[in-house]
Amino acid sequence: MFSIPKMRMRILGIESSCDETGVAIVEFNDRGEATVLGEVLASQVVLHERYGGVVPELASREHMRNVPLLLDEVLSKTGLSLEDVDAIGVTAGPGLKGCLLIGVTFAQGLSVAHNLPLLPVNHIEGHILSGEMHDTTLRPPYLALVVSGGHTEIILVEGLGRYTCLCRTRDDAAGEAFDKSANLLDLGYPGGAKLAALADSAGRSTRFVLPKVAREMHDFSFSGLKTAVLLLVKKYRAECGSDPMIIQELAWCIQDSIVDALVHKTRKEINDRKLPLVVCGGVSANRELRRRLNESCPRVIFPPLHHCVDNGAMIAYVAGRHYKAGRSASSFDVLSRWPVEELASFYGVAS
Repeated sequence: MFSIPKMRMRILGIESSCDETGVAIVEFNDRGEATVLGEVLASQVVLHERYGGVVPELASREHMRNVPLLLDEVLSKTGLSLEDVDAIGVTAGPGLKGCLLIGVTFAQGLSVAHNLPLLPVNHIEGHILSGEMHDTTLRPPYLALVVSGGHTEIILVEGLGRYTCLCRTRDDAAGEAFDKSANLLDLGYPGGAKLAALADSAGRSTRFVLPKVAREMHDFSFSGLKTAVLLLVKKYRAECGSDPMIIQELAWCIQDSIVDALVHKTRKEINDRKLPLVVCGGVSANRELRRRLNESCPRVIFPPLHHCVDNGAMIAYVAGRHYKAGRSASSFDVLSRWPVEELASFYGVAS
């Protein structure tokens, strides 16, 4: 039998949804405030760089190697043992199925061996609630702009496990738009951050023009931008070659178009609903996006840069919140697709 949640508790979080392995221990005090006692993260960028993208089978094998090593490391850093942990949270989706299975099966083994409650965590809920983890004054309702390599959506957060998707991409996510455009500029993998750095060095002017992305549509759509970038790059490369200044200006133009779409639709939702905004996911680290949203939104919350990427702390935090609410599951399936708005029915939360 699993024990009843304590007022003060420690949660182990395991993240393995894609190409980063994260393990963390988060402690909740009797007021429900969270402190990250220790966290470690292993990136697979170097492993996948030669292939120009994530290779799922290689990613799964790397998670298998990393998870037990990172667990030992975080326990050593914190001076804790698994006997000091009250529950385990693990990413169960969305993500690459093989990668998810590694984290989940490892967590299930720990749960059985140490008689610890196990909580499946939605990866996107982890990103969303990272705002509350770092700003204890934030309370629902609020909006969340989720921007990453695989997700671009605006979510209405009504409470723990209660989410409504207001707007999402019909095709590519913002992070994919950055990465694919960077590939057209021969910036290597992962290219999104490199493109953003080039854009920042170019200033805020350019001779190039790209269409504003899907302003007339309710949802996001970035697939047309990729085609426009391809045509633009081909045209000016034929005329100007590989002039570094040209590449910088192209990078700025691309970033401007992507960020404009994100800010335009987000600002409309904020104006309509008058709610605070959390910006989360890997693209939330983008400096230009932060600048424009800070200028145009009354209250916007960004997680620290090290918690914009996938990490174990956000998984432990979400698991702790649900554990306090009396939810756990010893057996569950991994879900490569798991929309965050389906969590209410998953947990049996009243709407």
